[in-house]
Amino acid sequence: MKQKGMKKFVCRTLLALLPVFGFVALYLCLDPFRVVYRYDGVAVLPGDTLERIPNKRYVALEGFKRYYPSEHFDSFIFGSSLSSNFTAAAWKKYLPDTASVYHFTVGAQTLSGIRDELKYLIDHGVKVRHALLVMEDEMYHRPKRYEEVPFMPHPEVSSEMNWLHFHRVHFNALRDPDMLMYNLWPTKAVADRLLADAKMNKVPCARNEVMNEDYSTALDTMVINHPDEFFADVPWLVNMIPHPDPMPLSIGQEAQDLLKDIASMLTAHHVDYIVIVPPRYRVMGLSGIDHEVLCEIMGRDHVFDYSCDEELMNDLNSYYDGMHMLTHRCTELIDRAYHNSPVGRTL
Repeated sequence: MKQKGMKKFVCRTLLALLPVFGFVALYLCLDPFRVVYRYDGVAVLPGDTLERIPNKRYVALEGFKRYYPSEHFDSFIFGSSLSSNFTAAAWKKYLPDTASVYHFTVGAQTLSGIRDELKYLIDHGVKVRHALLVMEDEMYHRPKRYEEVPFMPHPEVSSEMNWLHFHRVHFNALRDPDMLMYNLWPTKAVADRLLADAKMNKVPCARNEVMNEDYSTALDTMVINHPDEFFADVPWLVNMIPHPDPMPLSIGQEAQDLLKDIASMLTAHHVDYIVIVPPRYRVMGLSGIDHEVLCEIMGRDHVFDYSCDEELMNDLNSYYDGMHMLTHRCTELIDRAYHNSPVGRTL
């Protein structure tokens, strides 16, 4: 009797766990966030228009590990998605001919993320000779660490992250009905819902896998040549009310401590670096107080704060969405920084 009862218990337990086993199998087979197997570029099915959104923090480090032995990267671009169009080509004009650039661009980058990535490179014996840090005003008050896909840090980079928790969060994200449906049977209706919820990205126009750099060439052309058509789809942006008063003391104590950690590593290892703070459409960026705090910590000669540049702030055609700037505008900011041009702010 006891044996029969035990068999029934085991069978019922296995039946109850079948859905879990099924989801685990899907997670391992689909790898929708590119955190199980080696990442090999944007995975797009024929006719698909969306990127099966990877965890770009994970992808960035794995790409670095894959290509560093052959490329010997010594120059690094750090930042959020806003840094995407600060291209290696634009920056390399001001670097030695031998410089090899890698782009640590990740969505919703945090100061702790930049610190941890820089520390990882230094701890692994990478000679960091040059650094371009794109630090928009919102970065200074973002949470220290995100707990949702696709912004979780790589467990090898963050001392506060472990592999079990990392995969548990990604596994649970796949259980989202729309995410699961899109990976099994993608349709436009599901895609639109995922886009609206910021759970998917549109496929980049092109990508350099070696440097981990996406390009927006076709989108740039659309904005430049057909702005009326492009902005007709975003009336909220066209009619956006200006926000003229920046919040003072955005760079609080936690952000200051993280900036000091970054500056200390850069200085100790003799890294040639600049910090660019890009503008946003019709939004005043850093206050005068925060600008001074940033300059005091990172070095006045290293900081180029364009977040209150009135010309750029009020030029709708410089942006895709009010935050991400067109490639040629990002190139102009790099040029202005290296030519020590005025930062466009009145203190």
